[in-house]
Amino acid sequence: DATASRKRAVRRAETLLDRLDELRHGLLMGTLSRVQLGELAMLVSQRRDSVEDPKLAELLDEIDLRVQVEIAKYEVESAA
Repeated sequence: DATASRKRAVRRAETLLDRLDELRHGLLMGTLSRVQLGELAMLVSQRRDSVEDPKLAELLDEIDLRVQVEIAKYEVESAA
């Protein structure tokens, strides 16, 4: 059913937006944990498979890239 599918997509988008807000806040405050980044990466990965909208898929790719960059920063800091 198209309506149910759209509602699920909206709920998933809202969840991602909430996580992104946490990410933004954590980055600004310097309190973001590697665990939070990992959870966001996993959430994006899970959602990507079910996305049919090319614009949303592109947005998920951008989010994933940003998360991976932040995770890499943690790894560099840990190695130092």
